Amino acid sequence: MLMKHRRPRLWNWLNPQIVLWLCMALYTTPRSIAMNKQSKVRQPAVAGTFYPASATELQAEVQRFLKGAALPELPAPVVAVMAPHAGYVFSAQVAAPAYLAMAKADFETIVIIGHDFGRQARGITAILADHDAYQTPLGPVAVDTELGQRLQAALPTVIVHNGVHAREHTIEVHLPFVKTLKPDAKILPVLFGEATPDNCRAFARALQKAAGNKKIMIMASTDLCHYPSANDARELDAKTTAIIADLDLEGLCQRQAGKGVDKPNTDTPICSAGGVGVAIAWMENYTGATVKLLAQANSGDVRDSDRSRVVGYASAAFLGQAKAASPQQSESTAQPEPAGADFTLSSTACKELLSLARQRLNAALNKELWKYKPPAELPELAELGAAFVTLTKQGRLRGCIGSVVAHAPLWRSVQDMAYAAAFEDPRFPSLTAAELPDVHIEISVLSPMRPASSAAEIVPGKHGVMVRRDGRSGLFLPQVWEQIPNRDQFLSILCQEKAGLPPNAWKDKETTLLIFTVFAFEEEK
Repeated sequence: MLMKHRRPRLWNWLNPQIVLWLCMALYTTPRSIAMNKQSKVRQPAVAGTFYPASATELQAEVQRFLKGAALPELPAPVVAVMAPHAGYVFSAQVAAPAYLAMAKADFETIVIIGHDFGRQARGITAILADHDAYQTPLGPVAVDTELGQRLQAALPTVIVHNGVHAREHTIEVHLPFVKTLKPDAKILPVLFGEATPDNCRAFARALQKAAGNKKIMIMASTDLCHYPSANDARELDAKTTAIIADLDLEGLCQRQAGKGVDKPNTDTPICSAGGVGVAIAWMENYTGATVKLLAQANSGDVRDSDRSRVVGYASAAFLGQAKAASPQQSESTAQPEPAGADFTLSSTACKELLSLARQRLNAALNKELWKYKPPAELPELAELGAAFVTLTKQGRLRGCIGSVVAHAPLWRSVQDMAYAAAFEDPRFPSLTAAELPDVHIEISVLSPMRPASSAAEIVPGKHGVMVRRDGRSGLFLPQVWEQIPNRDQFLSILCQEKAGLPPNAWKDKETTLLIFTVFAFEEEK
């Protein structure tokens, strides 16, 4: 189809992150709200249930599990570990070898990545907590808030929400072992968004940039299959751990999505693939990267447990030698985005992307196997790009989903956002084959973000703006100028309503202003 250029519609600025933020607001309990206001120390949520609340009893349990664990000889440095996160009676013995492997690693901060939110978190890569420490019965464990802020600066789709962390156990259960074996180490608590290869690699790259010269390691907190029989669990978990051992990131994400999972009563083959995916992506920075499986079992192995409905567990160590350009390289080596002229695409590229979006919808509606290879003569499609795809039907919105950060090739961003706009926009039912001929496709591609020297550089009607400060961020697309044409009001509302900052925060030197433009094109009507 032919296309023409036009200004993107106002609804494109409605970021899909809003959906998850609303869910977070509902998830936040009165206790967590009070905690956020009154204290910067996160209190234990599962002490006394997942593990003993008494310091004396807990220390005895930790030592018992560590003494009962065996760690094989490891041929290379430990740079990441995987450990399960169930109650100690079920999974601590499986996790213990991973803790011993962690103790051998040289690090200042351990990034513990727990539960992931799946497709309800589309547009969000990860969720941090900005507490100063996590309290445990053995004492507080300090949070590396500086690393968290640098990570947010490196990847704007990393957000902060203490309420989501308030009742989470997937990070907390590991902390008594961290406190015992690495008492001076800090943690960075992370809950993941949607576990896709692109998100895992984007997070790993941003973490590499944020770390600078700091020594860090990763702990992927995950259980394996949920609720098949014990015999079926062994078979399912063996296939999942084989994918992990092969460092197969795409295979891992497909596995979590259900590929090859054929046993009855299986809710998921792996509950928190995001952290494991980040560990796999992190290993791309190492030579001789290998994964050593340390222990494996399921809840049915515990005496008197139900063997007809179990949860699987495994622990592993990720080993490798740092490359010359290691994950601990200085941030100063990172190349800034060029200021350049306004962002554009060739007309040939625009036509190809519109065709790609329509083909993707056709394939999905016809249940056809989807595969696409961008034309070699259009290298701009392989560059990292962020895009929104808008569907309209008879002039009315039918779906709009997008991403504000370029963490995938442009062609993949467009195909994924087209699919999401058609089938995953929570405001609309899924698109049907009967509707497709009447659907009109529009694509908005965002330019790379760059820092503005001051608010005076921001051009009303032209620039989209992201504001960042103290671990908080908010964004308006250029279309918002249609509703708020005054620059001071635009920036004040952005700070207050989108970033949760004081209205005049944009005037402070500590606040970062990032600007970008949008290049929009659509099918011929």
